[in-house]
Amino acid sequence: MSSRFGPEARLGGRKDYRRVFSDGRKFVGRHMILWSSLNDAPQAGARLGLSVSAKVGNAVLRNRLKRLVRESFRLNREKFEHGRDIVVYLRPGCNWPKRQDAEAELLELSRKAGLVLA
Repeated sequence: MSSRFGPEARLGGRKDYRRVFSDGRKFVGRHMILWSSLNDAPQAGARLGLSVSAKVGNAVLRNRLKRLVRESFRLNREKFEHGRDIVVYLRPGCNWPKRQDAEAELLELSRKAGLVLA
């Protein structure tokens, strides 16, 4: 599996997001809410989608937080269960100073959801 965050690691479009929101399970953390659903390609690696409200902050902050979550997911993608679609919604008040903070919360919530292997 590639260590990049290319098109194979991203959720496609609105249809994929709607499917995850309607069919998936929801897990709530301090700074994020995570939805998870099986996708139609069980051999493929996990895919990530992000949703960040304008309530989180200005565009610079929202884009920075999305970069932190994407990088955290990219570095740990092999740990996630294959064939999963994951949508992460960042909650207002989220302002991680470092990538390690975002990574810790993503992995903690993913363990709670049973998405992380071993």
